[in-house]
Formats: sequence, structure tokens, C-alpha cells
Amino acid sequence: MNEQAPPIDPFRRMQYFLREIGQGPRACRDLNREEAREAMELILTQQVARAQMGGFLLVERFKGESPDELLGFADAVRAHARLISPEVDGLLDIGSPYDGRKKNLVVSPAASLVAAAAGVPVVMHGEKDMPPKHGVGVIDVLEALGLDVDAEPEEVERSVEETGFGFMRQRRFVPELYALGDLREEIALRSNINTVEKLYNLAGASYSLIGLTHLPYLEKMLEAVKGMGFRRAMVVQGIEGNEDAPTGRPCRLFELREGEVEEGRLNPQDYDLAPATQQDLAGGDASYNAEALLRVLEGETGPRRDLVAFNAGIRIYVAERAESIAEGLAAARRAIESGAALAKLEALRERARAAARANPPV
Repeated sequence: MNEQAPPIDPFRRMQYFLREIGQGPRACRDLNREEAREAMELILTQQVARAQMGGFLLVERFKGESPDELLGFADAVRAHARLISPEVDGLLDIGSPYDGRKKNLVVSPAASLVAAAAGVPVVMHGEKDMPPKHGVGVIDVLEALGLDVDAEPEEVERSVEETGFGFMRQRRFVPELYALGDLREEIALRSNINTVEKLYNLAGASYSLIGLTHLPYLEKMLEAVKGMGFRRAMVVQGIEGNEDAPTGRPCRLFELREGEVEEGRLNPQDYDLAPATQQDLAGGDASYNAEALLRVLEGETGPRRDLVAFNAGIRIYVAERAESIAEGLAAARRAIESGAALAKLEALRERARAAARANPPV
């Protein structure tokens, strides 16, 4: 390995990083956390050639990112982000994949609203039309439900404090990362950015629920989640690799508590649930998803209601507002049956209407 000090010029510095990570399984090495931060800084600030940026993201994908690399990438993104610190107790961050879903109902928005109605402050985040999947994301469904998904960070912080719910849009919070959308489209595959944006914790949350797309990434992701300082986190390999657990089959979960990881299987048969069939889970556009979830909050019973309540119960449990998922499920059902979840939605809708009146389109 070259022991000489690497060059400082951005172009040559990125060449150095590419050589270090790209020389095959025997000769390559993982970057340390500071090197990874520096490499991502060069990409975020677009100081290097576009071919180098895309090459770095793809080589990292094929090499496999180390936990320190993921943390270094997150360090760089957070250094460019507009961070917030809501003054609430026990904030839960929902790490939903930004590129959304193609086939199935997007449960996470309704489940998170129910959890908020049950007393768990929740922050969600995302962006529209994200590669490579270009699916229906949580941002699309929340917007179709009538919420403000384009608020400035200061307003999101107030919303979390005053209503227990907020949404952080990437282009508002990390514009440099948002500006890489075309590059991410060009490389056509998920990269470390897709992982980092699920766990970068822009609101300083104590708790996190994260969707896992590919199981081989699990061990490294969990180590990176540990390094983000969450008090407690759960990684779920749920519907379409998202954080929503199905009610028609078991799924794997990995719970991080006090630095220790416990693997388990979440079996919906243990919770007296009406299993959601493929027909119940069938998705559509954002409006279809919003209408289906709204009917649940308005009192519709059946498999979709159980699906929303189950996932809200998981959120309540992860945020330590319940001793077990069963107890969280009971709290979620009360929030729906009492009308508290629908009232939470209406309060957030009114907030969005007030923002629109205060800032009419030019």
C-alpha cells in the first residue's frame, strides 16, 4: 500500500480513494470514517468529475460499505444538513426507503399518525420521485392526505413540538444531497446514499424504525445504526423491503437496545390480527393509498385496519411507550377507535391549510 501522503487536489484525491476501494477483493480496503467523510464531501460539493462521483458510489456498492464508511458518509451529509432539535421527549425517526413502493399499500404514514396520536412524537422524511424504483413514497401519501410536506426546517421543528408529528423533505433539509438526483438516476442502482438517508437522523431522535431492503446489508447497517447514537432502534425486513410489517406472514426484525442486537421473527398470528391478503395490500397511486388509509382512520374495520394498528403498535413499542408489541397494538387500537388518530390528521391538515394561507403561491 502506498505510504506517501495522498494528494490534496480534489480530482487526484478522489482518484486515490477510488484506487483504495477498487482494486479487487484482495487488494482493496475499506476507508476509515474520516476518509469516507472526505470522499462524500467531495461528492456533495461536486468538486470532482461526474464520472468519479458515479464510479465511487458504484465501486462502494460492489465492494460493500463498512460500518465506518457508512458513518463517515452520514457525517458528511449531516455537516451539510439543516438539522433540527425538537423539544420533545423520546422522538421516533421513521427510516423509510426514499424510492417508495411499486406494488403494495404504503402503510407507514397512517401507522405513524396513529402512533403520534398515542403519544409518540414522530418525524418522517423523504423526497419525491426518487431512483432507482420511483415508487410511491411516504411523502406522496402524506401530501395526498393533505399534510404540508414542503415546510422549512423551523416549521417542521414547531410541528413536532406542537402536534407530535413532522415531515422533513430532503430538498429543504439537505439540498446538496437532493442535487445529486440526476447522478443517482444515471447509475441506475441503489448506493450508500440510499442507506445513509434512512438513518442520518436529522432531528436528533432517540428512537428509530428502519426498513431493510436487502438482508446482506444487515450487519453493516446495524453497526452503523449503533454509531448514530439511537437509544433504541429496530430494523424490519417488511413489505417490499420497507419498515411496515405484514400481517399475512412472519417477517424478520432486528432490535438494537443498549448496544446489543437481538434478532427475532415477528409473527402476526401471535396478535389476533385479520391477515391482509395480496388484494388488501395492493397499492396504487398516492391518492389511492391516501383514500385507503383515510378510511381506516375514519373507522373502517378489517384487515387494513389491523395492518395499520399492528405497525403503529410496533412504533409505540420501539419508542418505549409500551412494554411489548401487544401492548403497543392495544394502544394503537384505542387511538383509532377513539377518533384520536383522525383528529391528529385533521390538526395537521389545518396546519397545512394555515401555511398555505400565509404563503399563497405567487
